[in-house]
Amino acid sequence: MSERAPQVCPRTGAYLRPHFEELLARAVSDAHQARLPLTLLWVDVDETQEGNDAHGREAMDTALSALVDELAAELDGRGPIGRMEGDAFAALLYAVTPDMGERLAERMRRRFAARRFGPEPGGFHLTVSVGVATLRPQEPYGNLLDAAEASCLQAKQAGRDRVVRR
Repeated sequence: MSERAPQVCPRTGAYLRPHFEELLARAVSDAHQARLPLTLLWVDVDETQEGNDAHGREAMDTALSALVDELAAELDGRGPIGRMEGDAFAALLYAVTPDMGERLAERMRRRFAARRFGPEPGGFHLTVSVGVATLRPQEPYGNLLDAAEASCLQAKQAGRDRVVRR
């Protein structure tokens, strides 16, 4: 077994939360020192339980893996992705301004909503709610993480399938 294996979710390929938070803490410190922007996305699949009930856990696991693939494609090497909770992911965007982060989140949200999952014909669609937060001067990494998650919660409360920026 490789030394890296325990740091990565075997189903999605995203970093597990403890390792992602280590990367985030380092990135926040580096961004403060270099005075570069750092943006964090909190991406949460909408109505996961309903999806599990309607389509089965295996189909939903496949959809979560596809979400990470869509996010990675949209990020194009801008930063790591972490699995924060069962159906919630975070993406760290190095040197990405708030406007750029919001546009990137919106593109990813639309890409994911357009995708079909499950066996053809039929299949199903899923949507995501996304919170976007950009590092403020002297802000600790935990506050940035909380701000992105709170923005995602606002997106869900506003009707889901949307992006909200702090």
